[in-house]
Amino acid sequence: MMSILLARRWLQTLAVIHIIGGLLLPVMVYTSLATPYFTHLKSAFPDSNPESLRFLIGVFGPTVASWGLLFFYAIGKAFESRTMKDWWFLISAVLIWSVIDTVFSIANNVFAHFYLNGLVLVLFMVPLLLTRKQFNHT
Repeated sequence: MMSILLARRWLQTLAVIHIIGGLLLPVMVYTSLATPYFTHLKSAFPDSNPESLRFLIGVFGPTVASWGLLFFYAIGKAFESRTMKDWWFLISAVLIWSVIDTVFSIANNVFAHFYLNGLVLVLFMVPLLLTRKQFNHT
């Protein structure tokens, strides 16, 4: 079992990482840090325009940041009331993103997302699963 406070801080830290990462993504796509990722995308989409890919990934950054901000807020509310409805809301938010993103990525030969999404899924699910019984308040 994980303490409710540790789980909340863990999840909020992940949300902040999404906010910061999402805000930095439009800049990061033009750095050498992104080269391995774009090499992978080029192999999945050999006829693609590299600048179009940079634009699409970069413009996705604010969406990631927004999701992180909303998830940060949802964590705060869910961990205040601790109802099963709140727990299922958090679980659903994580699963909707991870399952659809991963399946869509694999269907399009972007296997890097399988590993990245898998890691992030575990990081989100562990504290949620370990605190499930503490979300019984009505």
